[in-house]
Amino acid sequence: MDSAPREIPGYYYDAEKKKYFKVQANHAAPSGSKYTRDDIKKRKETSLKRKRIEEHSQRISTETIKRSNLLQCPLGGKLLQREYGTLPSSRSFVSEHRAVACARLLSRNRLVDVTSYDARFPVSRFARDPWSGNLLVAINTASNYNLLSYLPKKQSRPWQYRLHQRQCNCAMVGYDWVTSLSIGPTGWLLVSSSNPSGESVHISTSRLTNPLDGRSATQYVVDTTTTFCYPGTMVWCSAPCPSATESIFVVGKSSNLLFITGIDSHWNTQTVRMPNTADIMAVEWLTPRVVMAGMTNSLVQFYDLRSQDTATRLQHPHGVYKIRKVDEWRIVVAGAKKNLHMYDLRYGPSGITTRPQPNKPSHISTEPYLTFHGYENDHLSHDELDISPETGLLACSSPSNKIQLFSLNTGKLIMPPPLIPSLPSSFPSAHIQPQARQRRAAEVSNPNRRDVPITHYLYPDKITCLRFENLTEVPTANGAGNTGKPSLLVSAGPIVEEWRM
Repeated sequence: MDSAPREIPGYYYDAEKKKYFKVQANHAAPSGSKYTRDDIKKRKETSLKRKRIEEHSQRISTETIKRSNLLQCPLGGKLLQREYGTLPSSRSFVSEHRAVACARLLSRNRLVDVTSYDARFPVSRFARDPWSGNLLVAINTASNYNLLSYLPKKQSRPWQYRLHQRQCNCAMVGYDWVTSLSIGPTGWLLVSSSNPSGESVHISTSRLTNPLDGRSATQYVVDTTTTFCYPGTMVWCSAPCPSATESIFVVGKSSNLLFITGIDSHWNTQTVRMPNTADIMAVEWLTPRVVMAGMTNSLVQFYDLRSQDTATRLQHPHGVYKIRKVDEWRIVVAGAKKNLHMYDLRYGPSGITTRPQPNKPSHISTEPYLTFHGYENDHLSHDELDISPETGLLACSSPSNKIQLFSLNTGKLIMPPPLIPSLPSSFPSAHIQPQARQRRAAEVSNPNRRDVPITHYLYPDKITCLRFENLTEVPTANGAGNTGKPSLLVSAGPIVEEWRM
């Protein structure tokens, strides 16, 4: 009877090779080493996750009551369910299955590739004008350009771009890195940029298109006359006001909120000092008059433009990096250490302290309305998560360079990728087995396959930005209209792709 291998400090036992290997430090290990501390940590996490999934699948298969084959008949089964009043027609049931159906219909389409412009740097973030289709792509370079503007080939949707287009506009934003891009409902764009040290911080506002006129789109250039400088600070996030009549942007500037309001052709700025000194990493509008701010000390604070007062509403389990509004009562908050929760604002405030310390075990938090189990990110940037209330989907990046989809109704993972490829138990002959494996490996690794599910597709580089285009945010302009189908735009490495139905 084989006994379990003995654990030796500083060594890792490889079950496949049946040998002990010395654990190497991350900085001292040679390239390609399989036994570094980070690599062994990932192996243990994957093994533990695989074990949990196998145990859960085993419990489901043994404890689930299976329906009779007679009830699979469309006539007999549905009539019996209707007779007993068990026909699944609740709103949550329909919403959950609608989210799964929408996820299965998404197919991948490549939009632009910045390597054709001799850019050796990855795409950091992007934004698309919902009226003209002008795709703005930010690449953090050390050169004199870091924002590219791509116009679609035609005005008809779905928009297509010249994949290897070499003629695109370079919008000059000094030598800084673009930290946020926000397009408002009134057709204005806000670009914030800064250098890594924070010595130079610039915020620019420019007109992309005017929704009231029907003129075609033109190449975008940053307007230097509406640029505001804030040296010695850092800008992590920005968000446009959802009002269709007012041009207002809110910016998270270090530990303060900065409001930029456009009146005719003039812009006014107002700095709001928050009660806490923690950095603001996420901003979101709950209503056209209420702003939510997520902070590194785990607090979510609300600011009312009418009363000019601040209130602490939530306390997350860890630092907050993203806030998204689901509806007028529910919000999704993503934080560090794999914490992704949904909160219902109709519940009273709870678990709030004056000086939260999220890095300590004694830290308490507000009870969430819904928890998204399986969320894998320890750290998340402001653009790596988005939601689509119309389809009931939440999309985010993951450390495995795959897209994770969650249901906004249940919090469950949708179409999780298999940890272990399903292999047949036996093959007719030994010669067929390697051929089948090679064919299967070629199919999985082929990046041009369009039938790969969105959650199973492995990007060759880290996912840096995710943006849903929802129907409520896509108006009818320039005779284009919308396609009636939400889509998901993703950037990874030098490419920007669109998953659409």
